[in-house]
Amino acid sequence: MISLQMAGLVAGTLLTAVGGGGVFRPAPVRRLLDTFPRHRPSAVVLLLVNVIWVTLMVYHAPLGRFEWVKPFLFILAPVTFFAVLYYMEELLAPRMLGGLLLLAANPALNAARWHESAWRLVLTTFVYFVIVWAMILVLSPYRFRYTVEWCYRGARRVVAFGSLLVLGVVLLALSVAVY
Repeated sequence: MISLQMAGLVAGTLLTAVGGGGVFRPAPVRRLLDTFPRHRPSAVVLLLVNVIWVTLMVYHAPLGRFEWVKPFLFILAPVTFFAVLYYMEELLAPRMLGGLLLLAANPALNAARWHESAWRLVLTTFVYFVIVWAMILVLSPYRFRYTVEWCYRGARRVVAFGSLLVLGVVLLALSVAVY
């Protein structure tokens, strides 16, 4: 189990990197984000991480009367990997990014659950926004491209990346000072 400080540091670092890249280097970040939805190597890596993470979660979870399934997980995981890779090739990278964000939300919310500071609600609120965005990515991966187009439509819309940068700095400061 991770601590709330570690969850805040990871989230803050990622947000600062994405927001800073979008504000200070918009052209390369735009090219990266434009190619991401159909980038096969990214999709394969994210799919592999997701399948391993889910397999380990199910393996270590108490399944009650379905404990007999656990030995078959290590056969089912590679089958699932190749089946998803073969049958779901269209916009796979945003779907897998959404899946990874959904998986990463669980440890962050568990870390914030019993923390005594009311500032934990900043990270909790952010994580719930991430959960909603991740569900949208899994169900409608073309929304990733629409969001990128919206963020880069005008020079003033790069403020969206600036808000990510500010939120990342706030989460880093809270992680160091409060959590």
